[in-house]
Amino acid sequence: MIESEYISKSDTFIAGTDEVGRGPLAGPVVGGCVLIQGNLNNLNDLSKFLREMGVTDSKKLTDLKRKKILDKLSISFEKGMYCKIRLCKLNVHISVVEKSPRDIEKVNILQASLISMKSALDTCLKNVNRKTIKGSILIDGNKVFEAPLGQKCFPVIKGDSKSVVIGLASIAAKVYRDDLMTKLSKKYPNYGFEKNAGYPTQFHRDAIESHGITPAHRKSFRGVKEFVTN
Repeated sequence: MIESEYISKSDTFIAGTDEVGRGPLAGPVVGGCVLIQGNLNNLNDLSKFLREMGVTDSKKLTDLKRKKILDKLSISFEKGMYCKIRLCKLNVHISVVEKSPRDIEKVNILQASLISMKSALDTCLKNVNRKTIKGSILIDGNKVFEAPLGQKCFPVIKGDSKSVVIGLASIAAKVYRDDLMTKLSKKYPNYGFEKNAGYPTQFHRDAIESHGITPAHRKSFRGVKEFVTN
């Protein structure tokens, strides 16, 4: 259980963050956060439980498997971008935050990704007891953001495979973003968003060349900026 390597005795929570959608030509980047709050002596039981369910890097799972995991855990964003469940005597807070193509253009994709993860963490922290602000935050990748209340942040390369907390955040963000891109495909039916999720497949690139770009496209990205007309 990699999480135990980052927890101090006084910690009352551990959080994992990840993002989905850095590479697409269209759609938002989505940050996900899972915050585990309570007696962290029970974290080993939770980690084992989630591993047995198949929680790992979302890219290693099929769409059906990702959705089944969230369904079995009763994680849903139908009523908002935050939810809370109880597992293994621990409170599990889950949040997703999207940053639009325009948000990405105002900064850059790396910064937008970090902002989305930090915002998802902020949402989780707003929903926990203020006495439990001491904790550790694991961030997938080699970059970190500044925690809102001065908590410890640790970069974890390939963290979505190593940590079930990050892995679950990855799955939540991936399912949320894929559902969003399917909805966008109905608004912009020529680009195959329901299949490619905005990634630069040949079909998508050909569609941009044939039909131009949409408001969902990232105007600063190669493969899109060449077709910006205003």
